[in-house]
Amino acid sequence: MERQFLEDIFVTALEGGSNYWYHITAETNQKIRKLVPRSEDPYFATAMLTAILDHGAKVEVHDAENPDEILGILSYEDMKKRLEDLDNSLDYRWALEAHQEEVGDAESADIVFQYLVMGEVWFS
Repeated sequence: MERQFLEDIFVTALEGGSNYWYHITAETNQKIRKLVPRSEDPYFATAMLTAILDHGAKVEVHDAENPDEILGILSYEDMKKRLEDLDNSLDYRWALEAHQEEVGDAESADIVFQYLVMGEVWFS
């Protein structure tokens, strides 16, 4: 997994593509910011990725409509496997390929992010 590739996915998804379905709790936000303070990285999307990749954080992602429901947990190990699964998906591989070719957008980032969080696409 290339860091820049994942950073592009996280930024595009968290800042627009996936806003309609995900929620990060205040507690999770604090956990991330304890590992990666704003002084080190002022941008939440890249701070979250840094917490996962560099500090081994496991980040809970909740449902935007029901914040008590955990949709998935982002971890380095799971993200690696889920990217492999996405690469084998006949329906959604195009989203991964779009980002590999550096032509991804909010829609493709959303699909990749859903796979990273849940291992499948639930929302469209």
